[in-house]
Amino acid sequence: MTEFTFIRPDALWLLIVVALYMLWRLTGSKRQPSNSQLIAPHLATQVLSQGQQKRAPSHVLSTLLMALMVVAIAGPSFSKKEVPVYQSKMARVLVMDMSRSMYSTDIAPSRLQQARYKALDMVDLFTEGETALVAYANDAYTISPLTSDSQTLTNLIPSLSPDIMPGQGSNVLAGLTQAQELLSQAGYARGDVILLSDGIDADEEADVRDWLASHDYRLHIYAIGTAEGAPINLPDGGFLKDQYGQIVIPTTDFSPLQRLAQAGNGKLLRYQASAANLSVLQSTEQQQQELQQDNKQTLWRIDAGIYLTLLIVPLMLWLMGRRALVLCAFMVLLPQPKAYAAQWQSWFNNEQQNALSAYQNEAYDQASQTENPLIAGAAKYQQQDYRGALDAFASDNSAQGLYNQGNALAQLGQLDEAIERYQQALEKNPELESAARNKALVEQMRQQQQQESQQGNNEQDSSQNKQQTEQDNDNQQQGEQQQSQQGQQQSAAQRNDANNNDPQNSAQENDESSGQQPTESESKQSDSEQSQQQQQRQNGEQQQGDKAQSAEQQQQAQQMQQQQGDQQGPEQQLAAQASELTPEERERAQQLNQLLRKIPDDPEILLRNKMQLESRKRQRYRRLPQGVEKSW
Repeated sequence: MTEFTFIRPDALWLLIVVALYMLWRLTGSKRQPSNSQLIAPHLATQVLSQGQQKRAPSHVLSTLLMALMVVAIAGPSFSKKEVPVYQSKMARVLVMDMSRSMYSTDIAPSRLQQARYKALDMVDLFTEGETALVAYANDAYTISPLTSDSQTLTNLIPSLSPDIMPGQGSNVLAGLTQAQELLSQAGYARGDVILLSDGIDADEEADVRDWLASHDYRLHIYAIGTAEGAPINLPDGGFLKDQYGQIVIPTTDFSPLQRLAQAGNGKLLRYQASAANLSVLQSTEQQQQELQQDNKQTLWRIDAGIYLTLLIVPLMLWLMGRRALVLCAFMVLLPQPKAYAAQWQSWFNNEQQNALSAYQNEAYDQASQTENPLIAGAAKYQQQDYRGALDAFASDNSAQGLYNQGNALAQLGQLDEAIERYQQALEKNPELESAARNKALVEQMRQQQQQESQQGNNEQDSSQNKQQTEQDNDNQQQGEQQQSQQGQQQSAAQRNDANNNDPQNSAQENDESSGQQPTESESKQSDSEQSQQQQQRQNGEQQQGDKAQSAEQQQQAQQMQQQQGDQQGPEQQLAAQASELTPEERERAQQLNQLLRKIPDDPEILLRNKMQLESRKRQRYRRLPQGVEKSW
C-alpha cells in the first residue's frame, strides 16, 4: 500500500486564506447595487444573467487555482527513493591535562571536575565528524581513537584523573604529538586539536611553536584556571608541597596560551560556567567542513507537487484570457540567448555538488569527469570500470579511500592486494566494519580458490597414478602369460622328445597328451587368481587409506569441538553447569548472576592498566617523553 503524506504539511494552513477569499468574493457579489433600474427591462434579464454567468466561473476557477498552488507548496508525496547518506569529514582530538595541578580548587569544585564537564559539553556539541580523546601527564596516552560514537567518549571522560596516570608531570608537547599521530593515521591532513589545560610553562612554549610550524593542524585552547590560583587539594587529604615544604599554588598565565592559540590559527577560550563560548569551536569547524559518502543509505520522499503545474499553468492562462496570448507572443518575439546544457546548475551549485547530483541521477559519465576522487571513482565503479575506479581512488589515502581501493582490486581478481588494502584501512580506522566484513569475504574467496586448485592437482595425480597402475598390471599379466606359454612350449617339446625316443610307450603318450589339457586350464585359473588377489590387495589398501582419512577427520572434528568448548563464554558454561545443579543451587546461581549485573561498569581500572602497560612498552623500547616535565 502506497503511503501518502505531505512533505511540508504546515503549508496547508494557507487553505484557510483561500476559503476566506472565496467567502469574500461571494459576499461581495451579493452586496453590489442592482443595475436593473438603469437598463431596459427587456435587456436587463439578458445582460445581467450573462454577466453573473461570466463572473461565477471566474470566482470558482481562481479559488481552485489558489487551492492547487497551496497543495503543490505542501509537497504531496506518494513514494520514496534511496539516496546515499553523507557525513561531515571533520576530525578533532580532545587533549586533556591530567597533571596534579588540576586538583586545584580555585574553580569550584576543582579544575579537574570542570575540565570533565567542559569536555562532555564539547562532545555533545560535536554532532558531526569524528572525535578522539588523549590524556597526558608526564607522557600522553590514547584514551579513545577517532570515533563518531559520542556515547563511548561520554563513558570514558568521567573516569579520567591524575591518579590513573602511570607518572606525574605536565608534558603538553607529548599530548599534541599523540593527537597528531591519531589524525595522521586516520588519513586526516587537517584537523582540530582542542587542548584543555590550566597552563603551559614558558620553557615549553618554544617546543609547541615548533610543533605548530611543522603541522597543518589548528590548535584551540580552553584554559581552566585563574591568575590567583589555589592550593592543590590531594584526594587522600592535605595539600601538595614542594621540596622545601611550601604549599604549591599553581596559577594560570594566559599570555603564552594566547600566543600559542594565535600561532595555531585557533581560539583561546577562558573558563565560563555556561557553555556559550563553546559555539566558537563549532563555527570554526563549519568553515572547513567537507562531505564524504557514508556506506549507509536513507529513504528520501519524492515531491510530486511539481506535477500539479500541469494543471496550474493551463488554468492560469485560461483566467488571463487574451492577456495570456499577448504575453506568450511577447515572450516569443524576445531575442533568446544561447542555451548551454546544465548551465543553471553552476549558478547555484559548485562542481562537486553538480557531480553528486549527476551520480544520484545515474549519469555516471558526467559524474566521472569531476576532480573529486571519491565521486569519480564511485561513478567508474558503477560503470564496471574497476581499473579506472582504482586509479581514481589511489589518490585518497584515508581509511575510506583504502577501503574503496580494496573493493576495486577484489573486482579485478587481485585478492591478495585487496586484503592488504582492507588491512591498511582497518589500521587507520579499526571501527570500519565494512572493511572487516569485505576482508573476511575476500579471504574466503582466496581460500576457496586455493582449495579448488589443490583438488584439481590431486585429481590429476590420482588419474596419472591409476593409469600407471593399470599399465603395470597389464604388463605384469602379459609377462605371466608369456611365461606360461613358454612353459607350455617347453613341456610340449620335452614330451615330443620322449615320444620320439621311446615309441613303445603309446599308452603313456595318450595319458600325457590327455594330461596337457588340465595344465592349460590350471595356468589360466592361476592367472585369474593372481589378478583377483592383486585387485583385492589394491582394494584393501584403498580401504585402509579411507579408514585412515576418516580417523584423521574424526580427530580433527573432536579437536574443533574441544576448542569450541574451550571458547564458550562464561554464560554458556554457567548454563551447562546449571543443568547439573539442584534447583536450590540453580536459584542461588541466578541470584548471583543478577547481583553481578547490577554492578556498574567502571572503566577507570581498565584505563589505568592500559596506560601502565603502554608505559612499560615505551620504557622497554626507550621511547622517552618529549617536552618539559614537572612533578605537578
